[in-house]
Amino acid sequence: FILDTAPHPLGVADIAAANRSAAHQLTAAGFLGGASEDFFRSVGSLVLADGPVQVKDGVERFASTAGAGDVYRADVSRLDAAPGAVAVSTGSLGDEAHATTTTAVTSDGLTAVEITVEWRVQNLLDILTVRGREGGTRPDDAFILAHRQTVIELGLATPAPRVTTGVSPSPT
Repeated sequence: FILDTAPHPLGVADIAAANRSAAHQLTAAGFLGGASEDFFRSVGSLVLADGPVQVKDGVERFASTAGAGDVYRADVSRLDAAPGAVAVSTGSLGDEAHATTTTAVTSDGLTAVEITVEWRVQNLLDILTVRGREGGTRPDDAFILAHRQTVIELGLATPAPRVTTGVSPSPT
């Protein structure tokens, strides 16, 4: 993956765009600020893609847990109302969590999938979207990233990845 859009701050206007109702809701909920970034992986052909080709990650911070919860519940309703959205269980993730998948058929007949995970950790609201080829990109791809982000937000220790070299370790 390469960084496609560098981490940048988000304000109410960035999140709500021209939606006055959403802007009012964010303000009323005590929105303090947010940030977002976007990653892309060039695969040549989506037909061959195994795993996500795009990952978009954002976080919004609120003055209170209640405010973050209010916006979370409104966002879940919006996600579920999207045409073709299918709710997916997130398992245990943060204080509240929800995920949906939507699909679209590309001009060459390939089905692409978008998986959106939204979850709350105390007064933080996280939104992670992964996109790729249906069958090559799964909800688990998003959940692994969401779990790692949650661990970091909670200030828990994150284990270092194990590097494998293809050589079997010697028994000791």
